[in-house]
Amino acid sequence: MMDFAQFDFVPLLLAVLLGGLVGLEREMHGRPAGLRTHALVCVCSTMLILVARQGEIPTSERHVFDPNRMGAGIVTGIGFLGAATVLRSGDLLRGLTTAACIWFVAGLGIVLGNKDYALAIVGTLFVLSVLTYFERASGLIRPTIYRRLFVSAERGEVDPLIEEIKTMLEAEAVRVIDIHGRTSRSGPLSITVYLSTRNRFQGPHLTERICMLEGVKEAHWKGIRTD
Repeated sequence: MMDFAQFDFVPLLLAVLLGGLVGLEREMHGRPAGLRTHALVCVCSTMLILVARQGEIPTSERHVFDPNRMGAGIVTGIGFLGAATVLRSGDLLRGLTTAACIWFVAGLGIVLGNKDYALAIVGTLFVLSVLTYFERASGLIRPTIYRRLFVSAERGEVDPLIEEIKTMLEAEAVRVIDIHGRTSRSGPLSITVYLSTRNRFQGPHLTERICMLEGVKEAHWKGIRTD
């Protein structure tokens, strides 16, 4: 048991401060896992490492507790909390950065529990810089996105319509990865197009143009998971 009079409060105070700073940045972006969540995760992991370090002193020749196991358990277990912050709605995936931040403050607590204060402070400054400045830089990047386009058309020849759709998409700077159609005796033509583009807001415009083609009844597109 620790002697309260000789207890070093610095690791816990830094856990509240540094973990809270990361959480504050998330809370300012309207994320549900914010100031309190990040501070609590950091304090908890710090406490666990501080307790684990007491076990480094062997109580017998056969019993020596390895504090590294506690750190491994923290890093593994925090994944469940991080997964709870990730939300997927259609093509939109939110919460990955917040999950990474929670994983970071858990690791930060491990560093503070081992009393490596310089590493903890420098690491936090780097993370805050990434969260602040990389967000602006990512807004300038236009990543390639992948979509699946579904077209429903009246009965007729499928090949001419496929060529017409392909020509129209290529004119809109859209790369057609694959396109195929299917006919049925009683139902309409069904055409599926796999495509890639750098304009994530291009969907309504493309579907509107395709619907203007002769014989097309309906068109819509969905995202493709590439992970």
